Amino acid sequence: MRAVVVMAYVAAAAAVVLAAYLVWALRSFIVPAFVGGLLAYICRPLVARLERHRIPRGVAVGLLLLVFGVVALVGLNSVRAAIPSETALLELRVRALYALHHRYQALMGLDSSWSHGNGLYRLTHRDLDPLIDRVTDALALTAEERVQFVAPREAGTDTTAAASGRLVEYERTNAHALEMRARRAGRGEPAIKPSAAGPAATAMAEGGAAGLGEVLSSWAIAPLIFLFLLADTGSLKRGLLAAVPNRLFEPALAVLADVDEALGNYVRGIFLECCALGVTVIVFTTLVGVPLRWAIAIGIFTGASNVIPYMGFAAALLGGLAYALLAEDVHPLIPLVTAESFAIWVVVAVVLAELLKNVLYEPLVLGGAVKLHPLVIVSGVVGGAALFGPAGMFLAIPTITIVRVLITSSARHLKAYGLV
Repeated sequence: MRAVVVMAYVAAAAAVVLAAYLVWALRSFIVPAFVGGLLAYICRPLVARLERHRIPRGVAVGLLLLVFGVVALVGLNSVRAAIPSETALLELRVRALYALHHRYQALMGLDSSWSHGNGLYRLTHRDLDPLIDRVTDALALTAEERVQFVAPREAGTDTTAAASGRLVEYERTNAHALEMRARRAGRGEPAIKPSAAGPAATAMAEGGAAGLGEVLSSWAIAPLIFLFLLADTGSLKRGLLAAVPNRLFEPALAVLADVDEALGNYVRGIFLECCALGVTVIVFTTLVGVPLRWAIAIGIFTGASNVIPYMGFAAALLGGLAYALLAEDVHPLIPLVTAESFAIWVVVAVVLAELLKNVLYEPLVLGGAVKLHPLVIVSGVVGGAALFGPAGMFLAIPTITIVRVLITSSARHLKAYGLV
Protein backbone atom coordinates (compact mmCIF):
# COMPACT_ATOMS: atom_id res chain seq x y z
CA MET A 1 0.00 0.00 0.00
CA ARG A 2 2.83 2.36 0.88
CA ALA A 3 4.48 1.69 -2.46
CA VAL A 4 1.26 2.64 -4.24
CA VAL A 5 1.11 5.95 -2.37
CA VAL A 6 4.75 6.66 -3.20
CA MET A 7 4.11 5.89 -6.87
CA ALA A 8 1.10 8.20 -6.84
CA TYR A 9 3.19 11.06 -5.43
CA VAL A 10 5.94 10.40 -7.99
CA ALA A 11 3.40 10.39 -10.82
CA ALA A 12 1.87 13.65 -9.55
CA ALA A 13 5.30 15.31 -9.32
CA ALA A 14 6.18 14.10 -12.82
CA ALA A 15 2.89 15.47 -14.13
CA VAL A 16 3.60 18.87 -12.55
CA VAL A 17 7.11 18.96 -14.02
CA LEU A 18 5.80 17.94 -17.45
CA ALA A 19 3.06 20.56 -17.29
CA ALA A 20 5.59 23.26 -16.34
CA TYR A 21 7.86 22.19 -19.20
CA LEU A 22 4.99 22.29 -21.70
CA VAL A 23 3.93 25.74 -20.49
CA TRP A 24 7.46 27.04 -20.90
CA ALA A 25 8.01 25.37 -24.29
CA LEU A 26 4.66 26.52 -25.69
CA ARG A 27 4.63 29.95 -24.05
CA SER A 28 4.68 31.73 -27.43
CA PHE A 29 1.38 29.98 -28.36
CA ILE A 30 -0.32 29.83 -24.96
CA VAL A 31 -0.85 33.60 -24.70
CA PRO A 32 -2.39 34.02 -28.20
CA ALA A 33 -4.62 31.00 -27.57
CA PHE A 34 -5.70 32.43 -24.21
CA VAL A 35 -6.40 35.85 -25.77
CA GLY A 36 -8.50 34.27 -28.53
CA GLY A 37 -10.45 32.25 -25.98
CA LEU A 38 -11.01 35.26 -23.70
CA LEU A 39 -12.26 37.41 -26.59
CA ALA A 40 -14.61 34.61 -27.66
CA TYR A 41 -15.90 34.37 -24.09
CA ILE A 42 -16.53 38.12 -24.00
CA CYS A 43 -18.35 38.07 -27.34
CA ARG A 44 -20.53 35.01 -26.72
CA PRO A 45 -23.33 37.04 -25.03
CA LEU A 46 -23.50 39.29 -28.10
CA VAL A 47 -23.86 36.28 -30.40
CA ALA A 48 -26.51 34.78 -28.10
CA ARG A 49 -28.44 38.06 -28.14
CA LEU A 50 -28.39 38.12 -31.95
CA GLU A 51 -29.56 34.50 -32.01
CA ARG A 52 -32.54 35.42 -29.83
CA HIS A 53 -33.52 37.83 -32.61
CA ARG A 54 -33.66 34.84 -35.02
CA ILE A 55 -30.31 35.57 -36.64
CA PRO A 56 -28.41 32.34 -37.48
CA ARG A 57 -25.25 31.80 -35.46
CA GLY A 58 -22.98 31.87 -38.50
CA VAL A 59 -24.47 35.17 -39.65
CA ALA A 60 -24.17 36.58 -36.12
CA VAL A 61 -20.48 35.65 -35.97
CA GLY A 62 -19.96 37.18 -39.42
CA LEU A 63 -21.65 40.43 -38.35
CA LEU A 64 -19.50 40.56 -35.24
CA LEU A 65 -16.33 40.07 -37.29
CA LEU A 66 -17.47 42.77 -39.70
CA VAL A 67 -17.95 45.20 -36.81
CA PHE A 68 -14.51 44.31 -35.43
CA GLY A 69 -12.97 44.84 -38.87
CA VAL A 70 -14.57 48.26 -39.26
CA VAL A 71 -13.49 49.31 -35.77
CA ALA A 72 -9.94 48.07 -36.39
CA LEU A 73 -9.80 49.91 -39.75
CA VAL A 74 -11.03 53.16 -38.19
CA GLY A 75 -8.58 52.76 -35.32
CA LEU A 76 -5.64 52.13 -37.65
CA ASN A 77 -6.54 55.13 -39.78
CA SER A 78 -6.80 57.29 -36.66
CA VAL A 79 -3.42 56.09 -35.42
CA ARG A 80 -1.86 56.64 -38.84
CA ALA A 81 -3.29 60.17 -38.96
CA ALA A 82 -1.93 60.88 -35.48
CA ILE A 83 1.60 59.73 -36.34
CA PRO A 84 3.66 62.89 -36.92
CA SER A 85 5.48 63.46 -40.18
CA GLU A 86 9.26 63.54 -40.30
CA THR A 87 9.30 67.34 -40.04
CA ALA A 88 6.74 67.35 -37.21
CA LEU A 89 8.77 64.72 -35.36
CA LEU A 90 11.89 66.89 -35.58
CA GLU A 91 9.92 69.85 -34.24
CA LEU A 92 8.60 67.70 -31.39
CA ARG A 93 12.12 66.62 -30.44
CA VAL A 94 13.39 70.20 -30.51
CA ARG A 95 10.49 71.41 -28.34
CA ALA A 96 10.88 68.52 -25.90
CA LEU A 97 14.64 69.02 -25.50
CA TYR A 98 14.25 72.77 -25.04
CA ALA A 99 11.49 72.30 -22.44
CA LEU A 100 13.52 69.64 -20.61
CA HIS A 101 16.62 71.83 -20.39
CA HIS A 102 14.65 74.96 -19.51
CA ARG A 103 12.69 73.35 -16.69
CA TYR A 104 15.66 71.40 -15.34
CA GLN A 105 17.82 74.52 -15.33
CA ALA A 106 15.10 76.52 -13.57
CA LEU A 107 14.40 73.80 -10.99
CA MET A 108 18.08 73.28 -10.14
CA GLY A 109 19.05 76.97 -10.27
CA LEU A 110 21.79 76.27 -12.82
CA ASP A 111 23.86 79.10 -14.27
CA SER A 112 24.62 79.49 -17.98
CA SER A 113 27.63 77.17 -17.71
CA TRP A 114 25.51 74.34 -16.27
CA SER A 115 28.14 73.88 -13.54
CA HIS A 116 26.74 75.56 -10.43
CA GLY A 117 23.25 75.17 -9.01
CA ASN A 118 21.22 75.37 -5.85
CA GLY A 119 21.22 73.02 -2.89
CA LEU A 120 18.80 70.63 -4.60
CA TYR A 121 21.19 70.31 -7.53
CA ARG A 122 24.18 69.67 -5.28
CA LEU A 123 22.19 66.98 -3.48
CA THR A 124 20.83 65.12 -6.54
CA HIS A 125 23.03 65.91 -9.55
CA ARG A 126 25.08 62.71 -9.31
CA ASP A 127 21.91 60.66 -9.86
CA LEU A 128 19.91 62.99 -12.10
CA ASP A 129 22.60 64.23 -14.49
CA PRO A 130 23.25 60.80 -16.09
CA LEU A 131 19.51 60.38 -16.62
CA ILE A 132 19.21 63.85 -18.17
CA ASP A 133 22.20 63.06 -20.39
CA ARG A 134 20.57 59.87 -21.67
CA VAL A 135 17.30 61.65 -22.45
CA THR A 136 19.23 64.47 -24.09
CA ASP A 137 21.14 62.04 -26.29
CA ALA A 138 17.86 60.46 -27.38
CA LEU A 139 16.23 63.80 -28.26
CA ALA A 140 19.20 65.69 -29.75
CA LEU A 141 19.27 66.05 -33.56
CA THR A 142 22.01 64.55 -35.67
CA ALA A 143 24.06 66.80 -37.94
CA GLU A 144 21.94 65.82 -40.98
CA GLU A 145 18.69 66.34 -39.07
CA ARG A 146 19.83 69.76 -37.87
CA VAL A 147 20.57 70.87 -41.44
CA GLN A 148 17.19 69.51 -42.55
CA PHE A 149 15.47 71.32 -39.67
CA VAL A 150 17.23 74.70 -39.72
CA ALA A 151 17.93 75.34 -43.44
CA PRO A 152 14.35 75.85 -44.73
CA ARG A 153 13.44 78.02 -41.77
CA GLU A 154 16.48 80.29 -42.03
CA ALA A 155 15.90 80.57 -45.79
CA GLY A 156 12.37 81.80 -45.14
CA THR A 157 10.69 79.05 -47.14
CA ASP A 158 8.50 78.04 -44.24
CA THR A 159 5.07 79.70 -44.28
CA THR A 160 4.82 80.19 -40.49
CA ALA A 161 7.70 82.63 -40.00
CA ALA A 162 7.08 83.45 -36.32
CA ALA A 163 6.80 79.84 -35.24
CA SER A 164 9.79 78.89 -37.39
CA GLY A 165 11.92 81.61 -35.84
CA ARG A 166 11.02 80.44 -32.36
CA LEU A 167 11.87 76.82 -33.24
CA VAL A 168 15.22 77.84 -34.71
CA GLU A 169 15.95 79.75 -31.52
CA TYR A 170 15.00 76.66 -29.52
CA GLU A 171 17.45 74.56 -31.53
CA ARG A 172 20.25 77.09 -31.03
CA THR A 173 19.55 77.10 -27.30
CA ASN A 174 19.62 73.30 -27.34
CA ALA A 175 22.99 73.31 -29.14
CA HIS A 176 24.38 75.75 -26.57
CA ALA A 177 23.09 73.60 -23.70
CA LEU A 178 24.63 70.49 -25.27
CA GLU A 179 27.96 72.30 -25.55
CA MET A 180 27.85 73.45 -21.93
CA ARG A 181 26.92 69.99 -20.66
CA ALA A 182 29.72 68.47 -22.75
CA ARG A 183 32.25 70.86 -21.21
CA ARG A 184 30.96 70.14 -17.74
CA ALA A 185 31.38 66.42 -18.39
CA GLY A 186 34.98 66.97 -19.51
CA ARG A 187 34.43 66.63 -23.26
CA GLY A 188 35.72 69.35 -25.52
CA GLU A 189 32.62 69.36 -27.67
CA PRO A 190 29.22 67.68 -27.59
CA ALA A 191 29.07 64.12 -28.82
CA ILE A 192 27.69 63.88 -32.35
CA LYS A 193 24.92 61.39 -32.78
CA PRO A 194 25.47 58.91 -35.61
CA SER A 195 23.31 59.17 -38.66
CA ALA A 196 20.09 57.17 -38.51
CA ALA A 197 20.90 55.58 -41.87
CA GLY A 198 24.03 53.74 -40.73
CA PRO A 199 24.72 50.00 -40.70
CA ALA A 200 23.52 49.66 -37.10
CA ALA A 201 20.15 51.14 -38.02
CA THR A 202 19.90 48.79 -41.02
CA ALA A 203 20.68 45.77 -38.85
CA MET A 204 18.16 46.96 -36.27
CA ALA A 205 15.48 47.34 -38.96
CA GLU A 206 16.18 43.84 -40.28
CA GLY A 207 16.05 42.38 -36.77
CA GLY A 208 12.82 44.23 -36.09
CA ALA A 209 11.24 42.87 -39.27
CA ALA A 210 12.27 39.30 -38.35
CA GLY A 211 10.90 39.72 -34.82
CA LEU A 212 7.63 41.12 -36.17
CA GLY A 213 7.28 38.14 -38.49
CA GLU A 214 7.81 35.73 -35.61
CA VAL A 215 5.23 37.51 -33.47
CA LEU A 216 2.66 37.52 -36.27
CA SER A 217 3.20 33.79 -36.94
CA SER A 218 2.66 33.02 -33.24
CA TRP A 219 -0.46 35.18 -32.97
CA ALA A 220 -2.06 33.72 -36.11
CA ILE A 221 -3.64 31.07 -33.86
CA ALA A 222 -5.60 33.68 -31.86
CA PRO A 223 -8.26 34.51 -34.52
CA LEU A 224 -8.67 30.79 -35.33
CA ILE A 225 -9.40 29.92 -31.69
CA PHE A 226 -11.68 32.95 -31.48
CA LEU A 227 -13.72 31.78 -34.49
CA PHE A 228 -13.89 28.11 -33.44
CA LEU A 229 -15.00 28.90 -29.88
CA LEU A 230 -17.48 31.55 -31.00
CA ALA A 231 -19.03 29.20 -33.57
CA ASP A 232 -19.21 26.35 -31.03
CA THR A 233 -22.76 25.59 -29.90
CA GLY A 234 -21.82 23.75 -26.72
CA SER A 235 -20.28 20.61 -28.17
CA LEU A 236 -16.91 21.42 -26.60
CA LYS A 237 -18.41 21.73 -23.11
CA ARG A 238 -20.45 18.55 -23.60
CA GLY A 239 -17.33 16.70 -24.72
CA LEU A 240 -15.41 17.78 -21.62
CA LEU A 241 -18.26 16.80 -19.32
CA ALA A 242 -18.61 13.44 -21.06
CA ALA A 243 -15.10 12.55 -19.91
CA VAL A 244 -16.05 13.20 -16.27
CA PRO A 245 -17.10 10.14 -14.18
CA ASN A 246 -20.79 10.04 -13.28
CA ARG A 247 -20.22 10.61 -9.57
CA LEU A 248 -18.25 13.80 -10.38
CA PHE A 249 -20.64 15.11 -13.05
CA GLU A 250 -22.71 17.43 -10.85
CA PRO A 251 -19.68 18.89 -8.97
CA ALA A 252 -17.92 19.49 -12.30
CA LEU A 253 -21.00 21.27 -13.66
CA ALA A 254 -21.18 23.44 -10.54
CA VAL A 255 -17.47 24.28 -10.76
CA LEU A 256 -17.82 25.35 -14.41
CA ALA A 257 -20.77 27.56 -13.44
CA ASP A 258 -18.69 29.21 -10.69
CA VAL A 259 -15.78 29.82 -13.06
CA ASP A 260 -18.13 31.30 -15.66
CA GLU A 261 -19.69 33.63 -13.09
CA ALA A 262 -16.34 34.78 -11.66
CA LEU A 263 -14.79 35.41 -15.08
CA GLY A 264 -17.88 37.21 -16.30
CA ASN A 265 -17.93 39.45 -13.22
CA TYR A 266 -14.24 40.24 -13.67
CA VAL A 267 -14.51 41.09 -17.38
CA ARG A 268 -17.58 43.30 -16.92
CA GLY A 269 -16.15 44.94 -13.81
CA ILE A 270 -12.74 45.73 -15.29
CA PHE A 271 -14.39 47.17 -18.41
CA LEU A 272 -16.59 49.52 -16.38
CA GLU A 273 -13.69 50.48 -14.11
CA CYS A 274 -11.45 51.30 -17.10
CA CYS A 275 -14.19 53.46 -18.63
CA ALA A 276 -14.82 55.28 -15.34
CA LEU A 277 -11.11 55.93 -14.74
CA GLY A 278 -10.60 57.18 -18.30
CA VAL A 279 -13.51 59.63 -18.02
CA THR A 280 -12.26 60.82 -14.62
CA VAL A 281 -8.76 61.48 -15.98
CA ILE A 282 -10.26 63.39 -18.93
CA VAL A 283 -12.32 65.62 -16.61
CA PHE A 284 -9.56 66.29 -14.06
CA THR A 285 -6.79 66.99 -16.60
CA THR A 286 -9.10 69.29 -18.56
CA LEU A 287 -9.82 71.26 -15.38
CA VAL A 288 -6.11 71.88 -14.72
CA GLY A 289 -5.47 73.11 -18.28
CA VAL A 290 -4.83 70.17 -20.61
CA PRO A 291 -6.64 70.79 -23.93
CA LEU A 292 -9.65 68.56 -24.43
CA ARG A 293 -8.27 66.61 -27.38
CA TRP A 294 -5.07 65.80 -25.49
CA ALA A 295 -7.05 65.04 -22.32
CA ILE A 296 -9.17 62.56 -24.30
CA ALA A 297 -6.02 60.90 -25.67
CA ILE A 298 -4.53 60.63 -22.16
CA GLY A 299 -7.84 59.30 -20.80
CA ILE A 300 -8.10 56.60 -23.49
CA PHE A 301 -4.47 55.61 -22.90
CA THR A 302 -5.13 55.45 -19.15
CA GLY A 303 -8.32 53.40 -19.47
CA ALA A 304 -6.69 50.89 -21.82
CA SER A 305 -3.63 50.56 -19.57
CA ASN A 306 -5.76 50.03 -16.46
CA VAL A 307 -6.47 46.47 -17.64
CA ILE A 308 -3.04 45.72 -16.15
CA PRO A 309 -3.07 46.43 -12.38
CA TYR A 310 -1.35 49.67 -11.37
CA MET A 311 -0.53 50.56 -15.00
CA GLY A 312 -3.43 52.98 -15.40
CA PHE A 313 -1.92 55.35 -12.84
CA ALA A 314 1.51 55.11 -14.50
CA ALA A 315 0.02 55.75 -17.95
CA ALA A 316 -1.94 58.80 -16.75
CA LEU A 317 1.12 60.19 -14.97
CA LEU A 318 3.37 59.61 -17.98
CA GLY A 319 0.91 61.13 -20.44
CA GLY A 320 0.11 64.12 -18.26
CA LEU A 321 3.74 64.94 -17.46
CA ALA A 322 4.72 64.49 -21.12
CA TYR A 323 2.17 67.14 -22.10
CA ALA A 324 3.21 69.36 -19.18
CA LEU A 325 6.81 69.17 -20.41
CA LEU A 326 5.90 70.27 -23.94
CA ALA A 327 3.16 72.78 -23.12
CA GLU A 328 3.98 76.40 -23.87
CA ASP A 329 0.59 78.06 -23.23
CA VAL A 330 -1.66 76.86 -20.42
CA HIS A 331 -5.35 77.80 -20.20
CA PRO A 332 -6.70 76.16 -17.02
CA LEU A 333 -10.28 76.21 -15.85
CA ILE A 334 -9.07 76.53 -12.25
CA PRO A 335 -7.66 80.00 -11.39
CA LEU A 336 -5.01 78.59 -9.05
CA VAL A 337 -3.11 76.86 -11.87
CA THR A 338 -0.17 78.78 -13.37
CA ALA A 339 2.39 77.88 -16.03
CA GLU A 340 5.03 77.33 -13.32
CA SER A 341 2.83 75.01 -11.25
CA PHE A 342 1.13 73.28 -14.19
CA ALA A 343 3.11 70.04 -13.88
CA ILE A 344 2.34 69.84 -10.15
CA TRP A 345 -1.38 70.28 -10.81
CA VAL A 346 -1.27 67.55 -13.46
CA VAL A 347 0.21 65.19 -10.86
CA VAL A 348 -2.49 66.24 -8.38
CA ALA A 349 -5.22 65.54 -10.96
CA VAL A 350 -3.82 62.08 -11.72
CA VAL A 351 -3.43 61.21 -8.02
CA LEU A 352 -7.02 62.30 -7.30
CA ALA A 353 -8.29 60.14 -10.18
CA GLU A 354 -6.35 57.14 -8.83
CA LEU A 355 -7.70 57.71 -5.31
CA LEU A 356 -11.24 57.92 -6.68
CA LYS A 357 -10.68 54.63 -8.50
CA ASN A 358 -9.39 52.88 -5.37
CA VAL A 359 -11.98 54.29 -2.98
CA LEU A 360 -15.11 54.32 -5.16
CA TYR A 361 -14.82 52.50 -8.49
CA GLU A 362 -13.15 49.28 -7.36
CA PRO A 363 -15.51 48.57 -4.42
CA LEU A 364 -18.66 49.45 -6.38
CA VAL A 365 -17.80 48.12 -9.84
CA LEU A 366 -15.47 45.18 -9.27
CA GLY A 367 -16.88 44.32 -5.85
CA GLY A 368 -15.81 40.82 -4.88
CA ALA A 369 -14.92 39.71 -8.41
CA VAL A 370 -11.19 39.81 -7.62
CA LYS A 371 -10.49 38.74 -4.03
CA LEU A 372 -6.71 38.76 -4.28
CA HIS A 373 -4.04 40.12 -1.98
CA PRO A 374 -2.01 43.00 -3.51
CA LEU A 375 1.15 40.91 -3.13
CA VAL A 376 -0.44 38.14 -5.21
CA ILE A 377 -1.45 40.68 -7.88
CA VAL A 378 2.03 42.21 -8.09
CA SER A 379 3.72 38.79 -8.14
CA GLY A 380 1.34 37.57 -10.84
CA VAL A 381 1.88 40.61 -13.04
CA VAL A 382 5.68 40.46 -12.69
CA GLY A 383 5.72 36.70 -13.27
CA GLY A 384 3.44 37.01 -16.28
CA ALA A 385 5.68 39.70 -17.76
CA ALA A 386 8.79 37.57 -17.19
CA LEU A 387 7.25 34.49 -18.83
CA PHE A 388 5.07 35.90 -21.58
CA GLY A 389 5.96 39.58 -21.97
CA PRO A 390 3.33 42.37 -22.06
CA ALA A 391 0.54 39.93 -22.91
CA GLY A 392 1.42 37.98 -19.77
CA MET A 393 0.90 41.13 -17.69
CA PHE A 394 -2.53 41.55 -19.30
CA LEU A 395 -3.58 37.93 -18.70
CA ALA A 396 -2.06 37.45 -15.23
CA ILE A 397 -5.09 38.49 -13.16
CA PRO A 398 -7.74 36.61 -15.22
CA THR A 399 -5.57 33.49 -15.04
CA ILE A 400 -5.06 33.77 -11.27
CA THR A 401 -8.79 34.42 -10.83
CA ILE A 402 -9.70 31.28 -12.81
CA VAL A 403 -7.18 29.12 -10.91
CA ARG A 404 -8.38 30.44 -7.55
CA VAL A 405 -12.03 29.77 -8.38
CA LEU A 406 -11.20 26.31 -9.73
CA ILE A 407 -9.43 25.34 -6.51
CA THR A 408 -11.86 26.86 -4.03
CA SER A 409 -15.00 25.83 -5.91
CA SER A 410 -13.75 22.28 -6.48
CA ALA A 411 -12.94 21.84 -2.79
CA ARG A 412 -16.30 23.28 -1.74
CA HIS A 413 -18.46 21.21 -4.08
CA LEU A 414 -16.53 17.97 -3.57
CA LYS A 415 -17.01 18.40 0.16
CA ALA A 416 -20.69 19.29 -0.29
CA TYR A 417 -21.28 16.13 -2.33
CA GLY A 418 -19.41 14.01 0.23
CA LEU A 419 -16.65 13.05 -2.18
CA VAL A 420 -13.79 14.20 0.04
